[in-house]
Amino acid sequence: MKLKWLFMAAALPAMALVSSCGDGEDDLPKPTISLTDDGSSITGNAEVIGGKEISFNISATAGSESLNSFMIVAEWGDNMETVLDTSISGKTFSYVAMFDAYGSPGDDVKYKFTAKDGNGESTTKTVTLAVVPEQVSLDGIANQKVFNINSQGQHIAFDLTKATPMLDGTAPAEQDIKDGTASGAQQWGKTWTSGNGTTFVKVTLNDYNNASDTKYLFNLYKANKDQMTTEIAFEEGEVILARSAQDVEFNIFIIKIDKVVDLPAIGNNNDYVQFGFKGVLAI
Repeated sequence: MKLKWLFMAAALPAMALVSSCGDGEDDLPKPTISLTDDGSSITGNAEVIGGKEISFNISATAGSESLNSFMIVAEWGDNMETVLDTSISGKTFSYVAMFDAYGSPGDDVKYKFTAKDGNGESTTKTVTLAVVPEQVSLDGIANQKVFNINSQGQHIAFDLTKATPMLDGTAPAEQDIKDGTASGAQQWGKTWTSGNGTTFVKVTLNDYNNASDTKYLFNLYKANKDQMTTEIAFEEGEVILARSAQDVEFNIFIIKIDKVVDLPAIGNNNDYVQFGFKGVLAI
């Protein structure tokens, strides 16, 4: 019995060695990716101005005899765009990708660079670009109205990016402001929502008076973004900061509620809010 035990004990290290070697045989070489600075290209996480041209100087090398493909994908929020998707048949791949930066101010856009090897292995490198605005003066728009959604033939929504009032049934993706009263309600709710996921938060009259350029509004948004909601109530004299969900170069607006006309008679749905706002129009 003792001899048998000694034989088994001696065999265990050898078995472990064989098992270890076997695991390593399944590890295939992966491709490599590098981003180099040619004087104007991005090599790592950075800030970029929304809509401005950016570039990446890309090199990839196969871990085996050849690469199979290379892809660049941009992701931010619920959005995903394929920037490049190409097949490759060589050992190396070099490419300068030049395109307009995706996203709007306040977005963190992840650019994922993926090289796939001919042996089936792949490598992904990720760069995150925080989108900031170019500093320009704001446009000022006055005397706009949004009516109770239960009114007939009135503008019940508003496109902030184009300063355009909108009727019921128009494209939800452009409805930055939409009256939030429940359909068929007897009294006006005095709330705003949107058709596209625009968010809102109340700020101060001093903020409205001081807002003169995109830098001010962007900093105001960063200070309040964690409190922003998809629906907001309003009263006369209040100021609301809104971040449009539309994909435009600058999508932050500040709105001042100038007049609230709440008609008391049940069934008279021509209630409305009158407002002015500041932002950059995409027209």
